[in-house]
Amino acid sequence: MAIKRKQKILVVDDDRELREMLYRFLTYKGFSVHTACHGGDGYEALGRDSFDMVITDIYMPHMNGLALLEKIGHEYAHLVTLAMTGFPSPEILEQVLEKGAYDCLVKPFPLSLLMTTIEKCFEQSGSDTAPSKTISEN
Repeated sequence: MAIKRKQKILVVDDDRELREMLYRFLTYKGFSVHTACHGGDGYEALGRDSFDMVITDIYMPHMNGLALLEKIGHEYAHLVTLAMTGFPSPEILEQVLEKGAYDCLVKPFPLSLLMTTIEKCFEQSGSDTAPSKTISEN
């Protein structure tokens, strides 16, 4: 009997409470979850471990989410990425999608939307069909 490996998600956000809440929720949902407090910390984590997905905030100190998404696109193109922000704008959406993120969730978002989006990301990451990329609002 084959043992299914847990999908590994890296959550990058400078908001400690949100980061911890997402850690608890995603762990409860069966994912192996690691966290980082800013883009630089997240980038270092990518060099130490392998992940299936990165969920990153956009506005953070030290290295913002856009810079992290760009680095991921160049060095870890196989990774599924999802962005989140409390300050959405058409310009940010465009930049997030140009950097390869599947979607951009607007904070605060319901956890059910997060799970639906994660499932869609994983479903479509291996297909030839281009994902529908939009800012998801609650």
